[in-house]
Amino acid sequence: MSSRGTRFVERLDALWLAATVAVGFLGVRLLHMQVVRNAYYAEVAERQRTQIIAQAAPRGRVYDRNGDIVATNQPAFSLIFLPGKSQDPARLAGLSESLARELHRDRDELLDKLREAVREESAIHLAENLPLKTMFKLSELKTLYPGVDLIVEARRFYPNGAFAGHLLGYMGKIDRRAWRLLRNKGYRVDSWVGKAGVESRYEDILRGVDGEIRMEVDAQGRLRRRLGEVPWQVGGNIHLTIDSRIQKAVEEGLRASPSGQGAVVVMDPRSGEVLALASAPDFDPNLLLLPDWDEGRKGAATLPEFNRALQGTYAPGSVFKVIMDGALLQEGTVGIADRVFCPGYHTVGNRTFKCWEKKGHKSVDFMDALAYSCDVYFYTMGLRLKGPVIERYEHLFGLGRKTGIDFPGERSGNIFGPEARKTRKRGWYEGDTANLSIGQGELLTTPIQMAVVAAAVANKGTLWKPRYVKRLERRAAKPEEHASAVAGRVELRDDVWQRIREAMVHVVKRGTGQRVNVPGLVVGGKTGTSQNPLGEDHAWFIAYAGRPDEEPSLALAVLIQHGGHGSSAAGPVARKAIEAAFDLASAKPAGVPAEGSLIDEVPPERDIERAAPLPVKPPAPPPAAPPAPPAPKRVVTPRPSHSAPSHAEDGDIYSEGD
Repeated sequence: MSSRGTRFVERLDALWLAATVAVGFLGVRLLHMQVVRNAYYAEVAERQRTQIIAQAAPRGRVYDRNGDIVATNQPAFSLIFLPGKSQDPARLAGLSESLARELHRDRDELLDKLREAVREESAIHLAENLPLKTMFKLSELKTLYPGVDLIVEARRFYPNGAFAGHLLGYMGKIDRRAWRLLRNKGYRVDSWVGKAGVESRYEDILRGVDGEIRMEVDAQGRLRRRLGEVPWQVGGNIHLTIDSRIQKAVEEGLRASPSGQGAVVVMDPRSGEVLALASAPDFDPNLLLLPDWDEGRKGAATLPEFNRALQGTYAPGSVFKVIMDGALLQEGTVGIADRVFCPGYHTVGNRTFKCWEKKGHKSVDFMDALAYSCDVYFYTMGLRLKGPVIERYEHLFGLGRKTGIDFPGERSGNIFGPEARKTRKRGWYEGDTANLSIGQGELLTTPIQMAVVAAAVANKGTLWKPRYVKRLERRAAKPEEHASAVAGRVELRDDVWQRIREAMVHVVKRGTGQRVNVPGLVVGGKTGTSQNPLGEDHAWFIAYAGRPDEEPSLALAVLIQHGGHGSSAAGPVARKAIEAAFDLASAKPAGVPAEGSLIDEVPPERDIERAAPLPVKPPAPPPAAPPAPPAPKRVVTPRPSHSAPSHAEDGDIYSEGD
């Protein structure tokens, strides 16, 4: 054979060898794919023709104490994207343009989400809780862009809008940091979670177990048929102690108040249950589910999400005089019949502290002093009592510390007294004692603290830890009743409690609180005006109420920020709460003067000496036995004190009317 023929045969053999090796390699590779990696490639193939669509579980319901639903779920449309095999950049860009136009969202942000879905080969939510009008517009995109689809999901719904918004809280998308901590508990990167209030505090109970649907899709990502599903499990329910009638009444009252800003806390003094908790301005939790909520609230000066009932701190003003009364009687500093002459001012060192009644209340006793809120009486008696003793009673009544309500964000307020001053390395002066005696100075309280104080007067000493949950119903578990808890006791003699309550009743019947004199009920209250160096004064009203011959069943505190006088601004809100609680129709209080002529609003010329005298004691019993002779009365004339300068600023000190 010629050399040329030999080379041809060698080349042919080499070609056959190469072909044999290639075929062998392909055979081995095929065997590896079909046998060794069969499960893996089967999964890849399955993933290319199926998509998992997560189904958020409906959250549990929230009820008020009467079984009325205050938070539930309703069907809502969501826009999803199923990437399929197609990764055409032009198609994704066109889709992001269309979505940005219809959803009023950033195009680049949407494009990033679409690319991520393609990269992860995973279905994603592009928009949720869509209005019907938007849903109809987006439905047209289904034909233009395969892979886009609309599904129906359960979304949180608050049937009463802004009702109890600060208590219920609101929902929002989970943030990345929280998701990394919770993803092992079934949370997805786009899960909705409670962000505040009950929704946040009881997230673990309200949240259900998400389900999923397996769908067959074609190469373009279009849904073909349902392959199977894992059903979701609905979350647990919560029953609150809130009474919707009272809650609605106080919210209406706050909106109608002079400033539209403030807070109300209503409690049952027998159990510590919170019957109403409101803060104004309020917000509708439904709106926070909308994508443009953040834009809508930018620049809101009134901070609607700020819970003034628990987080707002204010000088209590004259409502602190209720605590002063307890201290004065318990310490024996004053007798019930002792009188103080009020010329309209009181001098402490080189400072003059004015009474809100510029012409003076003249001669007043214990009952008169609280009923007419005479500042000179409390200046005088407070200086007798001394700052350290008053500070001790602040602590005794639970001021300066949290009430213990199971709610995030509660503030402690601020104690004002010699010991508190020491911690800040500042001195204490008699002028400070005078200020503290009428609830001014650096003393700061929250509305819920003052509601607890009012409840303590009503129940004679129990400081409840306020609670707003009545019962928890966890998934697949027995209902869990919440029990009341006592935070402390105010140990005063029974006769002291009785005198304080009688004095508060006189405030409502004959004094500054006449707007809250509800016929058919026994109401005791105290008005207050808290001086505010930054603007209009704050208005207070604390009260308890009950039916005759029964122990009080209601206690409350009302704070109207920048409201002015307690009687005219806070009193009407308190009255609404009381009428709602006892299911009474609103009626003008018996004996109330015409609008604008109550004690806190009378012109300076009024002479209090012409007013009918208040009884010092309750009416005597029937004459089966003659009543004891009245105790001798002594008049205490305020004496200037020069022992120490007042810590207040130079100039006269005024206390506004209540």
